[in-house]
Amino acid sequence: MVGQCEHTRVVTGRKTAVDHSRILVSPSRTAHLPGCPHNDESDLSEWGEIQDVPWAWERLGNGEQLGTNAGAVLERPAVVRCRDCEAR
Repeated sequence: MVGQCEHTRVVTGRKTAVDHSRILVSPSRTAHLPGCPHNDESDLSEWGEIQDVPWAWERLGNGEQLGTNAGAVLERPAVVRCRDCEAR
């Protein structure tokens, strides 16, 4: 029954989830979320992107490597998530 289990209760004041539909992949093969505080996104000419891949951010966090499917560089595998982005 909805609301009886802690996983189905409505929680107020919960932080809004960050959109993971677009992930930027740096030349060092690090995955970043748009707006990462330590990146200058004004020039993405050497960056790839992972767009609209289901559960991509979570999969990267579990150690799976995902290749870029958009952006300036295609097929670059992301191998690690940015720790600053993980904290958001």
